[in-house]
Amino acid sequence: MTEVTTMTRDEWLEEGRRRFGEDFMAWKFVCPICGHVQSVADFREYKDQGASPDSATFHCIGRYQESCRRAFGDYKEDGKPGPCDYTAGGLFRLAPVHIDVGTDEPRHAFAFAEAP
Repeated sequence: MTEVTTMTRDEWLEEGRRRFGEDFMAWKFVCPICGHVQSVADFREYKDQGASPDSATFHCIGRYQESCRRAFGDYKEDGKPGPCDYTAGGLFRLAPVHIDVGTDEPRHAFAFAEAP
């Protein structure tokens, strides 16, 4: 089972800034299912499919890619896994970060990627 980290929204923002700087578009997250590392900026091209900058924190980008939807769970031609179509907002909440946003339920989020 994945270890869960709980933090306040301010702590989460501070950690993101520490790792990646002030530009939220440069922040990177890791899908807890396939391990794909994605930046917030990666989601720009999927805006017409409903993606927002915030999507990078809880959707694997494969959710928006036709190639992933056709072959979910398969390895790509280069032999590397992912991206998949996991979302932290679904039935199985496996995202390892819980952000206390002052409501009854925490916001589930992917872990930050390693800083460059």
